[in-house]
Amino acid sequence: MNLFNEDNFLHQFFLFLGKLIALNLLWMISSIPVITIGASTTALYYCTLKLHKEKDISAWKFFWKSFRSNFIQSTLIWVLIMAAALLLWLEKISVGTMPAGAKQVFTCVIAAAGIVLALVVLYIFPTVAAFENKIGKLFCHAIYFIFRQPLYAVAIAAITCLPMYFTLVDAELFPVYLFLWLVCGFSLTAYAGSWFLWRLFRPFFEGEKEEKWDD
Repeated sequence: MNLFNEDNFLHQFFLFLGKLIALNLLWMISSIPVITIGASTTALYYCTLKLHKEKDISAWKFFWKSFRSNFIQSTLIWVLIMAAALLLWLEKISVGTMPAGAKQVFTCVIAAAGIVLALVVLYIFPTVAAFENKIGKLFCHAIYFIFRQPLYAVAIAAITCLPMYFTLVDAELFPVYLFLWLVCGFSLTAYAGSWFLWRLFRPFFEGEKEEKWDD
């Protein structure tokens, strides 16, 4: 078995792993200013979706292509999401001063709104990566995709959130989890979630010119 043969499984695996490591590093570096997390996440999903579509891409080229082209829109969306999260947090604090009956009702309402916001966060940046539209319509598209395949939404939430949960609660293995996150954790969860997302998005590209996906 020739390990240097491009068709060899190990060669393909390490090539794929290298792309995930590169994407993970690019995402972390471009997220450092915090305000750019929206643009960096859109770029990450653009690349992971493209990996499912084309199998082989230039991580550096396509990451920065998406980062630049979606920067303003993704940043505005990120600011809106942070504002909504802040509003929910303030509402949660104010609930503590309410009577018992009202407190239970508003606690449930805030919890439901928090779940919806979390799902929108999971879908909105991949949606921006895949489609060109105004911000309002992109949010509508994201909500549509959530309810189009609810089981996909559950799977994507589990893939994204469960590893983070175990990282935080397992103090003994925290260094191992941290190492994995720093190497390829963010890009790997995005790639796994993109398996479902690409199946949702693909029918909308069939028979049309995929301008946003052109080189």
